[in-house]
Amino acid sequence: MQTRTAPSDGARAASVRLPSDGFRILALFGSAILLGAERANIEALAALKEHGCDVLCLIRDEEWSTLVPPALEARGLACKKVPYIEHRLPGRALHTLARNPAAFVRANWNFLRIVREYRPTHIHAYGQLFVLNFLIGLNLIRTPMVFRAGDEPTLHNWFWRATWRFVVRRTARFVANAEFVARSLRANGVTAEKITVIYNTAPARPSPPRTALELQLPAGTRAFAYIGQISEHKGPHVLIDAFRELASEFPQARLFLAGRISDWEGDAWARALRDATRADPLIGDRVTFLGQIEDVPGLLAQCEALVVPSLFDDPSPNVVMEAKQAGRAVIAFPRGGLPELIDDGTDGLLCREATKSALVQALKTYLEHPAMAQEHGAAARIRTRFGNTRFGASWREVYATTTG
Repeated sequence: MQTRTAPSDGARAASVRLPSDGFRILALFGSAILLGAERANIEALAALKEHGCDVLCLIRDEEWSTLVPPALEARGLACKKVPYIEHRLPGRALHTLARNPAAFVRANWNFLRIVREYRPTHIHAYGQLFVLNFLIGLNLIRTPMVFRAGDEPTLHNWFWRATWRFVVRRTARFVANAEFVARSLRANGVTAEKITVIYNTAPARPSPPRTALELQLPAGTRAFAYIGQISEHKGPHVLIDAFRELASEFPQARLFLAGRISDWEGDAWARALRDATRADPLIGDRVTFLGQIEDVPGLLAQCEALVVPSLFDDPSPNVVMEAKQAGRAVIAFPRGGLPELIDDGTDGLLCREATKSALVQALKTYLEHPAMAQEHGAAARIRTRFGNTRFGASWREVYATTTG
């Protein structure tokens, strides 16, 4: 065993003991936000570290990127800041055009320098743009790359299609988070033998939470939870409409929605939904928008079911795994990878279609049969397929069998 200090710019530097087989994983972690994909990759990298691998994450060097560094450090993952190119955003086309070429050159220069110093045995990636960011460097080294595919490939224009072709050519192994994603990979140029399916595990949460959530519900309350982005494609408005239809028949029912609603212009739709719901005379005092919370287990413990009304092909939401871990049933639309995660009638209810009427029927089933919701929650807790027992070992096996 040898000891090595991972390079760092002050974000974190630690003396790490390398495993006997010498796995050193350089992760291309260019996101500045913390949504499902980022949390799922943190869990994978943390599991690899726990199974004897050394991990160094290359993160964005912008000052406004403040969420990712503490999240990585909380899991003991070393990080180093490097430039990343940006998406073209409305109103920022000239800025992006002026900034990206220099950022691209600096990113690849830094990448090759870090590769020389760190001597990674593997590259870990999860975003097409993050791979493109190091196009030159990845072409100049032979280090095998593992690509965690948390969703279908982005292919809506020539730029993304060309980027995907490079990802397919450069990647030695793909890890899909659902069979749904694996099918999409096979349909878009990835051979079956290069694909491994590893379902997500529930993201680690502070225990006890820094801020505990106490809803103080009246006796007899029947509460349902939505946890995720307050965005149209996630379907919270459909859930609210379904709840409204049942509100008069079940006056003890309550609905809680947890997810960010800020003053940022990108949250305008969420603010409009919240304000319209609060003004509704029938459900305004029975639907609560909690904002972004950290005590997800606390919310689930006070509700009898989680609702996942995704209107798009949601591949493998982390929150479904958190609900199972908490022993809570899940009601979901049959989109993307969700049918793989729910055993309909055993540990949750899978709606017959992604519509309000189908969701009304599922909610009504649990409201009329509370014992069923409890039984399904208990069944969800004991299901081992999506538990933690093999998650880290499965990721370790991927890296152990991936060569250039």
